[in-house]
Amino acid sequence: MMIKSRKIIFSIGVAAVIVMLSGCKTTEKNYRQAYDAAKAKRELANAEAMVPASGLMSDDGTSLKMVNGDSLFVSKDRLRREPAYADRLKTYNVAVGVYKMNTNAKAQAEALAQQGYDAFAVETTGDRWYAIAGGFDALEDAQTFIKEFKKKHPGYPYIGLPGSPVVVGK
Repeated sequence: MMIKSRKIIFSIGVAAVIVMLSGCKTTEKNYRQAYDAAKAKRELANAEAMVPASGLMSDDGTSLKMVNGDSLFVSKDRLRREPAYADRLKTYNVAVGVYKMNTNAKAQAEALAQQGYDAFAVETTGDRWYAIAGGFDALEDAQTFIKEFKKKHPGYPYIGLPGSPVVVGK
């Protein structure tokens, strides 16, 4: 009798372990679905952050602007005119990162300069620093530059920006 009860207890234990292991099986498919859902949620939040609230008008901050059928992010931040880069500032400056510390913006600008860009770091009047990849006198030229930059650098991080370069006014 004792041997039968041990066999039964052992069989129940093995069955419980099998059920536990097969019931909580994590798969690559589950990870992919969770990743895609999180990515879609983040993209939706970024897009909603750029949509102006109805009834409110704001002249500051980043907004979407249509140029030749393409949408561009445009910011009207005031940029400080430091002698080191004042001659390089144009009417439309393409920022690819924004930071609270000048060392980070300067490091990103130096990395871009090593790749052949006319890059530099510029401070806003709001104590933020943009890493500028290029400056232009016409918005259409900035738009063309952004298209080429995005094509040449897929997956670029655009730190502090809405997932895309931002055109910053002079």
